Amino acid sequence: MALHSTDLLTAPALLYGAFMAGRNLLYDLFPALSQSVEIPVICVGNLTTGGTGKTPMVAYLTKYFHKHNLTIAILSRGYGRKNRKDPKLITKVSTIDNLAARELGDEALMLHQQIPDAALVLNGDRVRGAHTAIKRLAPNLLLMDDGFQHRRLRRNFNLVMIDSQKLFGNHRFLPAGPLREPLSALKRADAVVLNKFDQCHPHFYSETADILSHISPKKVFCSSYHFHRFTAANSSNSLSLSELKKLGPLCACSGLANNEYFFAQLRSLGLQLEETASFTDHHNYHNTDLKRLMTMSGTQPLITTAKDAVKIKALAERKENDLLQQLWVAEIGLKIDNESSFLKLFDPFVRPQNRPANKSTRP
Repeated sequence: MALHSTDLLTAPALLYGAFMAGRNLLYDLFPALSQSVEIPVICVGNLTTGGTGKTPMVAYLTKYFHKHNLTIAILSRGYGRKNRKDPKLITKVSTIDNLAARELGDEALMLHQQIPDAALVLNGDRVRGAHTAIKRLAPNLLLMDDGFQHRRLRRNFNLVMIDSQKLFGNHRFLPAGPLREPLSALKRADAVVLNKFDQCHPHFYSETADILSHISPKKVFCSSYHFHRFTAANSSNSLSLSELKKLGPLCACSGLANNEYFFAQLRSLGLQLEETASFTDHHNYHNTDLKRLMTMSGTQPLITTAKDAVKIKALAERKENDLLQQLWVAEIGLKIDNESSFLKLFDPFVRPQNRPANKSTRP
């Protein structure tokens, strides 16, 4: 009898699950294994691999805290960058030579471009990165991107993002499935956001019963992406949705964990997509990709994501490729249902009289 690939991965998945269970038990039994820092830490993470919306949530929270005159430093590994072991500190005065996707990772570069006033600390060692940020930047608050499993750095608030469209896949651990941790890990969460709620899974409501067995319904929120503008890749010109529609049929490309969600969103806005091109998540574009996109789109406008645009633009400029003339970037933001209740969770961090003590509390 032929074995399926998932059957071959069962043993590694069981080992992974046992390792994570043992590791979490150690942190639960010996809190001293986690290290605190002098300022509050908010962690945005998930339970699964793939895009759940962690980085857009980090951008959303950063902008919110900026409105309250707080200085923010973002802790990130800089996923996909060339030298992961090389720590980097990026501020609004960092030189252009350092600001390339291959040096920072596509999501980190996107964050820097969208929120230049927020410092980025790229370090696989989150504790060391936190101390670097505090010593050199003196921020009021640290935001940790993709750190729910990184328990060595204590945090004051754990926010977990869940993809409402994919949920937990086959409910198996890596590498046989998408799970990094069991659903019971949600007991460590202070809030859960069910993202992409506008295109939720057919079994969404039966699956969410499992979620609610581990966290109070009052701490669960829904969100989706919305497009607030479309920006030309080679200029600062922006178009509204109605203006973009006047350009006629379009093409689209993306390198996301769920490309079809992006394309479906564009179609739901009434945009006519003639052709689409899908790439793997965090795809590094090459000259052959530019040629493929040029052939596909012809003279039609080409829509892509901000994460993809930073890499396509850099490559097209180096190759003096004409693709930039027709490339448009879909600028997205998070729309959170019951937003006022969601933001109220962060009152302790924006109101000085209620601000937490200067020691993180959650491993």
